[in-house]
Amino acid sequence: MLLSQQGKYNDLSPSLRKKLVEKVKGFGKKVRYKFEISHDNPDPLKESGKTIWPTIYTLQPATFNINDKEENRDGKSNSKAVGLIEKTDDKGTPTKFRKIKLHGKDAGVLKLDLEDSAEDFDFAMYLELHPKLVGGMFADKNKRQLITRIDEHKLAKEARELRSDKIKALNAIQSMSDEDLVNFADAMLWDSSEEPELLRNRAEELAETNPVYLNDKIKGKTVEYQATIKQAIDRGIISFDPAEYKFFYTGNKQTITTLSPAGTKNEVEKFAEFLQTGGQKADEIYKKIKALNIK
Repeated sequence: MLLSQQGKYNDLSPSLRKKLVEKVKGFGKKVRYKFEISHDNPDPLKESGKTIWPTIYTLQPATFNINDKEENRDGKSNSKAVGLIEKTDDKGTPTKFRKIKLHGKDAGVLKLDLEDSAEDFDFAMYLELHPKLVGGMFADKNKRQLITRIDEHKLAKEARELRSDKIKALNAIQSMSDEDLVNFADAMLWDSSEEPELLRNRAEELAETNPVYLNDKIKGKTVEYQATIKQAIDRGIISFDPAEYKFFYTGNKQTITTLSPAGTKNEVEKFAEFLQTGGQKADEIYKKIKALNIK
């Protein structure tokens, strides 16, 4: 084994070695490590892509020391030398160490088969001890942390959640009537006079590309309020003054409310938020605008 104890190397305490083995087994059948070793392509034409990976990268240091705080055996030091031993002399002293290498085609990702490769299992244990592993047991803050273990379970969970969000968003759009679709388009500040087929396609594209946003958008009464505001603007019932950042009734120029320009939301979103949270006065304003829309 590459990480077996030979001479002064890899003489880990039984407790640490057990903990390390259990940790790596917990990763499942495979594990991937991401190495931050790329740099931006200086070529203005970017013919080789925006990112360049080294033709071959060798992880350094190949051997290093850790402080094994779990060591309690008599005559054993807490300081442990670690290395992937490839060869030893006839006395068992390491003479050659295996090094972690990545090629350009790997794009900075090392894939390890923990079930069928004893060497890969040792590589994973070694990387978990390495001082350049982000959040590692023995991470050295004085060295650049450039190795990240890819959490496969987290990625799988996130992928499934995104897939569920897409299904939910697409189902919501597909179940909308043409009238609902027009209201949604108005809430999005789109041109709701477009043909229903075009609006539905645009909404479905949003469901596929940003399902979380869409699901949040159609939750509660947000769409209803924003659609009512957009329709009232289109019909000339209310107007927005971007200079003073206020809404007013177009007919008599009476100010409805002045909003804050700060933040990333647009004026319709902010006005809708005010109408939903502004109490009785805001409720009366909304009822009036809605009634004027119907006339």
